[in-house]
Amino acid sequence: MKLLLLVLLLDGAAAQLRGLFPAILNLATNAVVDSNATCGDPDPEVYCKLVEHVPGRPVKNPHCARCDATSLLLRERHPITNAIDGTNRWWQSPSIKNGRQFHWVTITLDLKQIFQVAYVIIKAANSPRPGNWILERSLDGVTFDPWQYYAISNSECLSHYNVTPRLGPPTYKRDTEVICTSYYSRLNPLENGEVRRASPPVSLARSLISPVSPPQIHTSLINGRPGADDLTPELLDFTSARYIRLRLQRIRTLNADLMMLSTRDPRDIDPIVTRRYYYSIKDVSVGGMCICYGHAQSCPLDPVTKKLHCVCEHNTCGENCNECCPGYHQQPWQPGTVHEGNTCEKCNCHNKATDCFYNQTVADLSLSLNIHGVRRGGGVCVSCLHNTAGLNCESCTDGYYRPAEVSPYSDFPCVACNCDLRGSESPVCSRDETHPGKRSCQCVCKEGFAGEWCDTCAFGYRDFPQCVRCECDAAGSTNADPCRPCTCKVNVMGAHCDLCKPGFYNLREKNPLGCTDCFCFGVSDVCESSAWSTTQVSVIHLRHECYTLSAGASGS
Repeated sequence: MKLLLLVLLLDGAAAQLRGLFPAILNLATNAVVDSNATCGDPDPEVYCKLVEHVPGRPVKNPHCARCDATSLLLRERHPITNAIDGTNRWWQSPSIKNGRQFHWVTITLDLKQIFQVAYVIIKAANSPRPGNWILERSLDGVTFDPWQYYAISNSECLSHYNVTPRLGPPTYKRDTEVICTSYYSRLNPLENGEVRRASPPVSLARSLISPVSPPQIHTSLINGRPGADDLTPELLDFTSARYIRLRLQRIRTLNADLMMLSTRDPRDIDPIVTRRYYYSIKDVSVGGMCICYGHAQSCPLDPVTKKLHCVCEHNTCGENCNECCPGYHQQPWQPGTVHEGNTCEKCNCHNKATDCFYNQTVADLSLSLNIHGVRRGGGVCVSCLHNTAGLNCESCTDGYYRPAEVSPYSDFPCVACNCDLRGSESPVCSRDETHPGKRSCQCVCKEGFAGEWCDTCAFGYRDFPQCVRCECDAAGSTNADPCRPCTCKVNVMGAHCDLCKPGFYNLREKNPLGCTDCFCFGVSDVCESSAWSTTQVSVIHLRHECYTLSAGASGS
């Protein structure tokens, strides 16, 4: 039991380290399919097998058959839905006995939602595989882009599609390269031929390879793209489709009939020849999976919407797991890959917020704390609860503070400020002890007020709540408290000890006597402090000396 639990834990941990991908499904079985031409519609017609037209080929029970879209007999009806119903019935086009235009037939599949397509398998029925044709894809059903060109010969890759042919089994130089190949347009087999085109949506190449149907030709392009070992945005875009279209443009004919059919109207040729040339498809399979960007390993059918939907993991949300869930934006969303799960990381909101968003500037400046207490990532919490604020809901809103001993993880970390508005600038106090020089809950006091709540007078002020300045001059008194009766220094006088006695000047707090003796070279014992600076006095003295010298020179 312990071993089983350990295995489950290890599997769960591994799932977080790598991307998750749903199983490959045959999307064609749930698709809406249509064709612009079907044999027996609107009029019945007779057709024959080409294989019975080849000299030297032994044929069992050779005969021609009848197409009739309104027949009561299933064997005479060949609608396009036969190509996706999983039975041995098939779709068949009108033969060129009805005109050359039936070389050009279009089949469209609507997968009902956008999928990541892994492969497309087309299996012919009672005719050869198509000669020239184009496999296309679309997201909106209006604009179609080619996935691959197919031609009867390499020369027709150039002449019909202006694409240099890829010789031999198809290979790809780029994730989005569109090639032309004649590899799948060979005449043999004359019936039950198969064409496969696989295009890797992700680097699950081995798991995407569809089973080989014996003894048909099987070609897989899953491992041929450079990005097959990992998901790239280009490869994801290239393999995304809701609509798949087969534009059939030339029926494969016998070489003996080719010259005659290319120079004359088929309606002028013996119908024994022309009724043998038509398209037939027994099966169209579209291997693909939901686009979950590497964050889901299951994609069940929603019984309400009738669509497949991703069961998102890795803390991802959205229809395609294409975004991080609320509260998990510490790092930017990334698709999962085979090697990296890229799980969305929870923001550290100290349990005070359920949502956040990612900000690159915050990440660049290392301002946000992750759940490990490390400043890594760009998560910014929104709608912080319980009067909290900040990038991580780590501080308090205006008017609240967090006591130093209270953790930001506390259920109610913020306490209302109790600032006395008679002495405080505002009801806002210091939110926590991160403000230099201020402890938590310290209010911003007006001049003359003090205390955490500004509810007392500051030193040198009295009579709260007026808090007027005390009159005793600290520079001229010996008082420790300027609000007590003044005791003047020796050379100081006045009711507030703010005046120098006669014969003294320059009241200074650092002077233990308060004022300095006047020195007037015996001319006077009365002086007073001047507002002039030393430089001003020196300049005036020099000017006086210059005047005296000038006058003396003039007298002589």
